[in-house]
Amino acid sequence: MANLPGNPDLRGRPKVHGPNIPVRAADAMAAAIQGTAIDDLLTELAKYHDDPLGFVMWAFPWGEPNTTLAQELGPEPWQVAQMQRISAKLKAGGDLGCMIEEDISSGHGIGKSAMVAWLILWAISTHEDTRGVVTANTDTQLRTKTWAELSKWYQLFIAKHMFHLAATAIYIKDDKIREKSWRIDAVPWSENNTEAFAGLHNQGKRLIVIFDEASTIADSVWEVARGALTDARTQIIWCRYGNPTRTSGEFHRMCTQPKRNEYHRVDAREVSFTNKQLHKEWAEDYGEDSDFYRVRVKGMFPRAGYANFISPELTTGARRRRLSESTYKPFQKILSVDPARFGDDFTVITLRQGLHVHWQVSMSGYDGHQVAARVHEMLRGDLGRPVSERHDALGAACVAYDANGNGADLDTALNNMRKSNIITTPLIPVMWGQPAKDDKHYFNQRSECWGKMRDWLENGSIPDDDDLCNQLTSLDYGYDALFRIQLQSKKDIKKNGGKSPDKADSLALSFVPELIDRKIVSAKAKPVARRKMVWTRN
Repeated sequence: MANLPGNPDLRGRPKVHGPNIPVRAADAMAAAIQGTAIDDLLTELAKYHDDPLGFVMWAFPWGEPNTTLAQELGPEPWQVAQMQRISAKLKAGGDLGCMIEEDISSGHGIGKSAMVAWLILWAISTHEDTRGVVTANTDTQLRTKTWAELSKWYQLFIAKHMFHLAATAIYIKDDKIREKSWRIDAVPWSENNTEAFAGLHNQGKRLIVIFDEASTIADSVWEVARGALTDARTQIIWCRYGNPTRTSGEFHRMCTQPKRNEYHRVDAREVSFTNKQLHKEWAEDYGEDSDFYRVRVKGMFPRAGYANFISPELTTGARRRRLSESTYKPFQKILSVDPARFGDDFTVITLRQGLHVHWQVSMSGYDGHQVAARVHEMLRGDLGRPVSERHDALGAACVAYDANGNGADLDTALNNMRKSNIITTPLIPVMWGQPAKDDKHYFNQRSECWGKMRDWLENGSIPDDDDLCNQLTSLDYGYDALFRIQLQSKKDIKKNGGKSPDKADSLALSFVPELIDRKIVSAKAKPVARRKMVWTRN
């Protein structure tokens, strides 16, 4: 265990000189503190200005009784290896400084936040006027996980009284002037506001940038940060950590096509404190070669890339498959509606029966009441139209429809028709954003229905329709903070120049009734007794 401040063994250590000035040479080294415990502490900190591993082993009470680290001996092997790499590059750079870039993709729960906290405390306390920025995939992640972990280690830090930890920054204490230049800030990223990353300069000193959960940080933030990290004769350290949830974006590119950056992968099975029993259960449930297991445990990117939540092979097989009536006839018919308003989007109505999709109808420019009228026509046999244009949904067990956004008018119209007994078929309004029934594996109901549809396509039959097949294979997907499958939203698809998957969503809606535990019943109005009026003549 390292010596504590005040121990005579720490006194008299030589200063470290050069343009990269460690904290030992700061203004705090006034005559008033020379020979004191603070003097010893500063001298000891200076010794670790290019040795983060030595700092971590010295600065925290590893193995000391009555502390939270009483049973801990030190960092994990992957953490030791990274700190050793950083140390070697700092020493090699010397007075000329260096540019260090490292990317770490990993499984779940391997100690990334602790590593981030150590680097922050090491960087700011062993080099005067250190500046830095820390960001994460979301503001919630930054505040409740990354910065919360820093707070934990700050409380254990031997030199914490030299620095002030605030809600969004850590900086030198009791120095109103230097706290503006000797600090590391927690900054939520924004594609529309990148000024905090554009101002990353600290000529001749030390600059540290950390991206936590880097997989979903926008490429524009990466570009601005990279353009700003250009100071000469400066220690520049840029570390990026993340679970490999996405097969696109800058983090994926840096991990799969490393050039000047270091890339390393951490398998959660090789970390001492991860839940090995849970890993075993996941292996049994999903298979060790599944994308789920690759991302959560192995720290590997999923095989399915952009536009491949559903593979082209599945859709090709489904559009070519021909089923006999006996295969799907015993099952109920389900009518599903994905409504749209105007513009390029289409309202699509689908009739599915078991493994077979009978038809899909696309309509443009229909409002909610007009769509409801069309649904009514189909439910009563579509008798008012020529046979060539008829889409019969007679006998459908229920109508499932998106009742959110554009579907609000449709929901109102259908419910009014049900109250008037114009429509007696059970109605199932769907709110895509609702939690999934299987909320362990899916982010919301829409993701779950698409997952159900993907499984169905292995044996199902769909119309031989290019638009439908293209839409089925058009969605990107990733994992949320709980590692549940999350599909790309319609808004994001259109933002990236794609078209709304109206036909695919309409088919996905048909799987909602199968995810409902309760029995689908039609609401019946209670009979109202007629009042008898007796007229009498006075």
